[in-house]
Amino acid sequence: MRRLIPANFQDPFGLLMRLVRSRDPAALFAIASTALAAVAAPLDQMLAISERRWYARAATPKWPIVIVVGAPRSGTTVVSQVLAAHLPVTFFNNLTAVFPRAPIVANRLFRRVLKTRPAAYHSFHGRTAGLGRQNDGLHLWDRWLGHDRYAVPAALPPDVAERMRRFFAAWEAAFGKPLLTKNNALATGATAVARALPTAHFVYVRREPAYAAQSILRAREVIQGSRAALYGVPDPERRTVGKDVATPIEAVCAQLAYHERRMRAEREELGPERFRVVAYEDFCAAPERVVERVGREILGVAVDVAAVRAALPPFRSTNRVTVSAADFAEIHAALARFGMAHGSA
Repeated sequence: MRRLIPANFQDPFGLLMRLVRSRDPAALFAIASTALAAVAAPLDQMLAISERRWYARAATPKWPIVIVVGAPRSGTTVVSQVLAAHLPVTFFNNLTAVFPRAPIVANRLFRRVLKTRPAAYHSFHGRTAGLGRQNDGLHLWDRWLGHDRYAVPAALPPDVAERMRRFFAAWEAAFGKPLLTKNNALATGATAVARALPTAHFVYVRREPAYAAQSILRAREVIQGSRAALYGVPDPERRTVGKDVATPIEAVCAQLAYHERRMRAEREELGPERFRVVAYEDFCAAPERVVERVGREILGVAVDVAAVRAALPPFRSTNRVTVSAADFAEIHAALARFGMAHGSA
């Protein structure tokens, strides 16, 4: 059951009802793909035998691995979608969630039914619609990081790091391109993964914290059913409303401040050549610049900026007030207490 419903979902039945009521195509597809994964489990187990052979033949990735990270609700999904659409990379798709034990073999087996579709930049809290569309691949990361997706280990045991390297090397060998993926939790644990994957590069997406805070509050309501429930990696010392923090707003602002501290520490430790920071607002204004930068600096490929610009007009920033005036004032006050100055990075 844990393979189908992550442990961090505190109200699975309520979530199901909220997804249905949303009528969002990506939300409804998430329900359908979860059911499909249950039906496909026996085949997944059979394919896993062949999958393990891929790992046995692999060793260490040779090409860059691009990992988009950031605090929850910071724009990481749309950034990863744009990069995947305009750069020569592969990515984890929704089929991997249907076959979590054998994602490589399943993609090779069913590749003819994964239709190539025009780029789409819609998502529902990180979820997309269509078996061939992007997936965070958290079910894969669980293999190495554990099943608590709100707590990233500070270090990986050598055997776990080796299994991780073999998987990414096998994926690279199977599909013949660098991999681009997204995992928000790694915004607080990039260093451990960077040690295990020497070719990994991180693109940290940072959004103006006041707007990220109100968006996280809304995600807590939609996904968890309560503002008081966790959504994303929290500040370990300020997790629980009524115990460690007074209000959900204080908890969310502490969460963003924690991500800010971790971002600075990881940027310092890994260096700018492996840990890049992109402002969500800058991306929305000129997405082609981010595509060009990642292509040139990480993948070593030339990007036709004019062509990307023609195909990709600026995005409308979602930075607008969506909570009450009192809540927004509390957000600003809490951010100030945690040292989150406007626009700082």
